[in-house]
Amino acid sequence: MLELTLEDFEEEILNSINPCLVVFKNERCHLCRGLTVILGSLVKKYDGKAKFATVDSLEQEELTNLFGVDGVPTIFLFIDGDAREIPYPEIPSHLSGYSEKYLIGFLDAATSDE
Repeated sequence: MLELTLEDFEEEILNSINPCLVVFKNERCHLCRGLTVILGSLVKKYDGKAKFATVDSLEQEELTNLFGVDGVPTIFLFIDGDAREIPYPEIPSHLSGYSEKYLIGFLDAATSDE
């Protein structure tokens, strides 16, 4: 999984031919740590269909501010360079905020052959 900086964001995400799931997180956040296991599973499931990346919200302040992120975890799905924030679930997982099933719904829609 990529760890993004402001310098490589455009090349890796905005210019990608595949949908990209970008997670703004930091290691102080227990939900972010829980999300790491889910992301690992999704990386395997969508290998070759989607790209996965993280942004450390504390180390990459400028990038975090550019997207108006004010809490973590915050997840964006980029399709053809367009950012769509994945809404925080109404009933969040107590371990990770976002459940694997919840994220699969967005990824399936983004990677389906229309």
